[in-house]
Amino acid sequence: MRPHPALSGIAPKPAWLPIGLGSLLRLVQIWMPVLGVHSWRQADTAAMARHFSQAGTPIWLPQIDWGGASAGFVESEFPLYPFLISRLYGLMGVQEWLGRGLSVLCSGLTIWLVMRLGRRWFNPQAGWWAGLAFAIAPLGVYFGRAFQAEALLLLCAAGALESLSLWRERRLAWALALSWLGFTTAGLIKVIPLLWLGLPMLMVHLTSNPQGEAPPMRSLPGRVLRLMGSPGFWLYIGTSLAAIIGWFWHAHHLGLASGLSFGFWGSGADRSSLSLLLDLNSWTNLMLRVGLRLLALVGVPFLLIGLRASWRSGGGQIAISGLLGVLLCTVATMRSSTIHEYYQLPLLLFSSPLIGLGWQTWQQKRSRWQPRLLIGLALVVSLTVLSVDYWAVEHRHRQAWMPLALTIRRDLPIDARIVSVTSTDPTLLNLARRQGWLISSKQLTPERLQRWKSAGASHLAGSFVWDKTYRPMPEKRQRILREMVGASPNAWVDTNSQTYLIPIDDLQSQR
Repeated sequence: MRPHPALSGIAPKPAWLPIGLGSLLRLVQIWMPVLGVHSWRQADTAAMARHFSQAGTPIWLPQIDWGGASAGFVESEFPLYPFLISRLYGLMGVQEWLGRGLSVLCSGLTIWLVMRLGRRWFNPQAGWWAGLAFAIAPLGVYFGRAFQAEALLLLCAAGALESLSLWRERRLAWALALSWLGFTTAGLIKVIPLLWLGLPMLMVHLTSNPQGEAPPMRSLPGRVLRLMGSPGFWLYIGTSLAAIIGWFWHAHHLGLASGLSFGFWGSGADRSSLSLLLDLNSWTNLMLRVGLRLLALVGVPFLLIGLRASWRSGGGQIAISGLLGVLLCTVATMRSSTIHEYYQLPLLLFSSPLIGLGWQTWQQKRSRWQPRLLIGLALVVSLTVLSVDYWAVEHRHRQAWMPLALTIRRDLPIDARIVSVTSTDPTLLNLARRQGWLISSKQLTPERLQRWKSAGASHLAGSFVWDKTYRPMPEKRQRILREMVGASPNAWVDTNSQTYLIPIDDLQSQR
């Protein structure tokens, strides 16, 4: 690719700097157990990896911890990420930093691919700044070392876009095969990439020269018709959809057999809401989250500059179609999007090249101190958000829950089934590396105690102050629990972390 005319004679910046900085940020607290923000989601992924390793089950039989007395087979997305981690466990034992390390590796490769996309869509300088924007984005840093599949998902998506663009440019068969693999794997991991990744990949087909002027709108219908008439296009789409549908058909029947599911389908999924779509506060909160946690505030004006500078170019239209795809996915999954901030992560793939272009456009006529000041400000914002909203939370939760988890690991047999009084949050079960039941403190009844004991439960475990691992418990419920635990002669209580472990037999004797 020839560089942008305005950049001729400018020495290329080293690619290792964004990759190195981004990887360094993602290595912070890599040794942490699975705790902190969205730990409930990470705990299920970690449990799958542990069971794949210890039980030797195949990839099509994922297991979680909250299946009670059952094996815990669950309806889930394609569990490629936990299965890969389980192979590492087979070499080095169950050490959760290995899962975080895989995320860091995937995220580092994605930074490199984002730089390539920025170069392909705009110019080398914009690509370098795109990599830096992706590297320091707070949300990208946190989920770039989290124990869940988002880092692998972004890697697959970025790889699909880059390899499809390479195939369009050079007609290399391996590049087309790699784009199919990336697109299909992304769909297997999450499903919704079919929209937010499918739209920009379609635009790759419809724009002949990403760096040049986009084709006129009047020629677009003809390009679409030619693409729709291509057997290769339908073979690509058809085989990808067949693989994705095949997996979720299998996963659905696995869930029907076990009664365990993450709730993908049906009325119970509750992923969207008309009231939320019309709620100004929901959109305001989403915009604030994107502006602060995704763009570190400083990226907002440069995203706008990049949008203005690129909307007529083919590369700009590819990036903008990606932003539009994420917006449509947000509308379709509004309730989930307001709760799960990692639903906004794909924005980084498309906003980072636009920010890079905006930065490169703005800084050309500025004194050196101005860009350096803004880069420093972006780093300060990112580190502040990461320290306050993420890293500090992991420290607090480790102090609150690890004493109990380590006691369970030490004192109870590996096959012991416990009742975790953490509502729907499986974090404690995963930390303890045990299977069992999840229950809310409000649902403790003699009948349930008898049912759990009959099914093989030996102990009740939880906290006096936390309902879920991240949500405080009402004071009235705290008093009831303290009285119940205080009457148990064999209860284990940690006064510092305010957690307890009680034999089920002790509770039944209080009836």
